[in-house]
Amino acid sequence: MELIREGVDKVNSMKIRELERKLNVQRKQESKKSVMAENEQLEFFERTFDEKQKQVETLLKQAQTLSKFELPEHFNLISKEILLLQKYVAASNLFLRNYFLKKCQTTLQELNLKATTLENELLPKKKFGFKNKSLKSKEVGEKRNRVDAVDSSIFPTSRLFDTSVHTIECGFYKRHNETLLLTREEIAKKDVSLERLSSCRVYLKGYPSTLHLNHLTDCQIFSGPVSTSIFAENCNNCTLVIACQQLRLHASGNVSIYLHVTSRAIMEDCDDVALAPYNWKYESIDEDFAKAGLDKQVNNWRCIDDFNWLNVERHSPHWSEMEENKRVKDWT
Repeated sequence: MELIREGVDKVNSMKIRELERKLNVQRKQESKKSVMAENEQLEFFERTFDEKQKQVETLLKQAQTLSKFELPEHFNLISKEILLLQKYVAASNLFLRNYFLKKCQTTLQELNLKATTLENELLPKKKFGFKNKSLKSKEVGEKRNRVDAVDSSIFPTSRLFDTSVHTIECGFYKRHNETLLLTREEIAKKDVSLERLSSCRVYLKGYPSTLHLNHLTDCQIFSGPVSTSIFAENCNNCTLVIACQQLRLHASGNVSIYLHVTSRAIMEDCDDVALAPYNWKYESIDEDFAKAGLDKQVNNWRCIDDFNWLNVERHSPHWSEMEENKRVKDWT
């Protein structure tokens, strides 16, 4: 009996060792497959990242062959491509090794620096001047008052907003607690600037070429369709009712924007931004949309690229859709 038990124990021990050997082989195979899958994933990421990096570098080279009239939109495209690459890295950081993640971040910083340096070189900042006029219409029951004083200044530099090409042709500067108006004849196809305004209500009835908003506090801005871009910077406690091809918002907070935009809006260093669809109406607005080349049926007011939020799975905390019951329905 003792010999039989020893034989059974020996057989069982051999079975156990064989089972352990098979399990060990299986674990090694699974580990090898996991490593291979991870390597394939990393290789795909690296290949895709390199391709996108080369695309941005190609766009930077192309910029040197374009005219100044083409450059603003071209640099908008470069900013968008860099942002997409940043989002791609952010979405892939779960499987990226730390050293590779840092390498990608360094590359992105270098691309941003190259784009900024080249933009400043090809689109140097120019001084602008405009008539500082108080234009008050019968609608607000005040007499029109024109002051032909000219003020010159320079827009503050910004990585995103150093894109002014032409001399600013009209607008308002350093005004407080006024109702201001520019008509279609005064702003049609022109570059318009509103700077250093506080507690003002401004009406721009027409179709400007570009609109610059800078250092606005406690203001309400109503603009007809802008055929290219609106550059808004340092706007706080404001309401903007604006329509454009592209919006670029920087360093602003507690802003309500009733927006019509045909491409995408870009924001950076902003917080507490509430968005709703554009709803301002005036007599010739349909004609102005047509002359500005904007399609009233295409409004991407929900399409926001936040340069300070690269998490593709969660909504940016810096902006939100305005609740319908809080939206102003009638601006008269």
